[in-house]
Amino acid sequence: MMDQGALRLASHAIGVGWWTSLLQGVVACPKVRKSTNENSKRGAEMIRRTTGVITALALLTASPAAAFGNSTSYEKTALSGQEIYVFMNATLNPDCSSMGKDEVRAVSGPSHGNFRLVSGKIYPSFSKGNVRYKCNVRQVQGVRGLYRSKPGFKGHDQVTLSIHTFTGNARTVVVSINVE
Repeated sequence: MMDQGALRLASHAIGVGWWTSLLQGVVACPKVRKSTNENSKRGAEMIRRTTGVITALALLTASPAAAFGNSTSYEKTALSGQEIYVFMNATLNPDCSSMGKDEVRAVSGPSHGNFRLVSGKIYPSFSKGNVRYKCNVRQVQGVRGLYRSKPGFKGHDQVTLSIHTFTGNARTVVVSINVE
């Protein structure tokens, strides 16, 4: 726990008082006996390091995939109050058999409707250049995401999904939904 002198010095060193109360109880800084230029630099450096660590931990906790750049976003359009298919996922081998079950969860949203994940049979949509393209004509085990806005709502909504695959990959998908 920081003593009051260290708190005042740290606050003065970075010029932002609210960081002092945030860091109190999170970081154990060395006691500062005198307000010298040397101690001011040490306090500021300790806070800079701590801020970097806290920021990195916040990013990793919120969405590990987003922190490492594995993020996809796309838009869908829905009619108010009607359920639409906004997401699907299946991890397949080249012979169209399942590699294993992926973990998919909504980490934020929607604000103006409901979102649900349903496990079951889906038709995948691999691109022509993908070795699994032939799997698109058969149903495979997977998960799909369904969105329904609140009745009468018109505007923008969003769902953020975190996907952790059986093969150890992680990614984030952000679906922006225009509700008409």
